[in-house]
Amino acid sequence: MSSLEQTTAIEIKETRISFSETGKGEPLLFLHGNPGSRKDFSAILARSEGLDCRLIMPDRPGHNGSEELINENNDPWLDTEVFAELIDARCNGKTWLFGYSMGCHIACRIAIKYPDKVKGIIMAAPYLTPDNPDEKPSSLPDLAKGAILGTALGILLPLLSQNRMLKHLENLFSPGQLTDEYRETWMPRYTRFESMMALMTDKNSMLKTLEEVKNNLKTIKCPIVALIGDKDAVCSYENQKNLLKESLPEAALQIITDGGHALPLTHPEDCLNIIREALNCK
Repeated sequence: MSSLEQTTAIEIKETRISFSETGKGEPLLFLHGNPGSRKDFSAILARSEGLDCRLIMPDRPGHNGSEELINENNDPWLDTEVFAELIDARCNGKTWLFGYSMGCHIACRIAIKYPDKVKGIIMAAPYLTPDNPDEKPSSLPDLAKGAILGTALGILLPLLSQNRMLKHLENLFSPGQLTDEYRETWMPRYTRFESMMALMTDKNSMLKTLEEVKNNLKTIKCPIVALIGDKDAVCSYENQKNLLKESLPEAALQIITDGGHALPLTHPEDCLNIIREALNCK
């Protein structure tokens, strides 16, 4: 596969979706974490020379280079419609999905709502359910729509989120170390007001659809393979593993010893190996 990465954009539901694409052959649509961007998969992309498939890596709506999805009815399933249209436009109407972290939950929602568009799902560090079963959706995205509160939140949220985001990034790479380069690059981006709104909007969609998704996981019939780090400090290794075994018993589960949450960045070769095995490509 050519190492040339082409970055372009497509308009779906009046929303500009920015994405990178490289390679030829079987399409594979990547869904990044929260917060995150297509750069979550940069280490995979850097080692993908010779991989006989086409990698499509979008920034999800509201994240990094993609515009916010206008969701006037607060439909928690609206983003799946965006990805269904992206699959039609760039993936020949049907594709494998590679989900990372919350991207795994989104991949499952796509497979539940549009089963004919999903050939299979590869999960890396799946975040399918919060560790706290009592977690509730945040009211901040709705409050931010008001002129006065929106202005105040636009000033305060980036300031108040610094310590919490730094802790999240440290947990992301645990048991390894967060590098200065990653912190300096992504802390400013993830703590922008627009990024914080996208983060909370995505989490709200997850929480609002959580029970419906959990109740329908067993309806997913496509092949599923999952990579889980046994030292994941972002979401519980035991919780995610148990949910997979209970609700997706046919899923092939691979445990990464001493692996954390940032598997696409820290263990790209393991990710490439399951891509090759799942898609049966070189």
